[in-house]
Amino acid sequence: MDSNKPVVGIDLSKRTLEAVRVTGERIERFSGKTDDQGLRALEKWLKKGETVVMEAGSQAFRIARRLAKNIGCDMIVLNPGDVAVIYDSLKKTDKEDALKLARLAQRHPREELPTVEIPTEKQEVIRRLSTEQAHWSEMISMSKNRLHSVFVEAGIVHLTRSHLSRRENRQEAFESLPEVYQAEASRLMRDIDHMEGLVEELEEQIRGALKENLDYTSLVMSMPGVGPILALALLGYLGDGKRFSSAKQVGFFVGLVPKVQISGTMVHYGHIVHTGCKPIRRVIIQAAWALTRSNEGGDLRAFYQRLYPIKGKKKAIVAVARKMTEILYLMVRNGEFYRHSDPANLKKKLKYYGLHSAAA
Repeated sequence: MDSNKPVVGIDLSKRTLEAVRVTGERIERFSGKTDDQGLRALEKWLKKGETVVMEAGSQAFRIARRLAKNIGCDMIVLNPGDVAVIYDSLKKTDKEDALKLARLAQRHPREELPTVEIPTEKQEVIRRLSTEQAHWSEMISMSKNRLHSVFVEAGIVHLTRSHLSRRENRQEAFESLPEVYQAEASRLMRDIDHMEGLVEELEEQIRGALKENLDYTSLVMSMPGVGPILALALLGYLGDGKRFSSAKQVGFFVGLVPKVQISGTMVHYGHIVHTGCKPIRRVIIQAAWALTRSNEGGDLRAFYQRLYPIKGKKKAIVAVARKMTEILYLMVRNGEFYRHSDPANLKKKLKYYGLHSAAA
């Protein structure tokens, strides 16, 4: 990038922001808030067509879309983890971070920067549905585990967690609890019932989003193991796949690749990196288990059956999940259904999940 061309770096916190404009050796600064009034002041300070760079965060995408729309800024959003590696420093303040971002964008061409795609508002809605579903699922699971522990502490050890997952079973089991444990169990049960009601509302929204994108939904759900939650995550984070250059790149994006340590002639492959797109990664592993039990699993099921006697079930299932991710990318890019899927079974599957009204 031309070092004489102005570049603006913005460091965001929850309530405030620091902006630095770098033009050659000249530095201009702006301090403000992230509320509507503060952003209007920032828009007056910025110039049309300026390059503005910031790190991805809770407010970054909203602000980036706004500045691009209202001012026509050339927005660059960076991966904060990669920026920390590239531009590590002992000196860390909001003003210093804003200056670092501007210098980084000034010294490196865009294609060399660890950029993050700015989602559209529709994509943002779908992503928020995906992350909210994950949140409530985790909260319900935690409360059910706590409820199960109450029964165990009371000496009722024959009840399993899965048994207590059903509301009617919880009500029936409650009657057998000694009085000293009933107050806590009652609060937990009310909490679980309330959260399950919220999840039902959320699932209705998810069905609506999937019906609006039925062609995409039907395509990805033609692969065994792929249900509405994974379809939603793919829709929000993978999309049409055009921003990826290869299937392997998608595997890296999801975080299903091993850590590699190289020293001299020694190469060691460790556990998966556990970075990347968590909303897809957390569900694709579950989907892989379902696929290996499906009669329509095809080549992927055969791949798992070959691999698990050698590598073990856990490593084999991660390998299947990575291949699933790569094949799903190719399916989306080429508009092709899973080759081993049965159209009649796909129709039944969509009907089962309440998507049949939009099915072909």
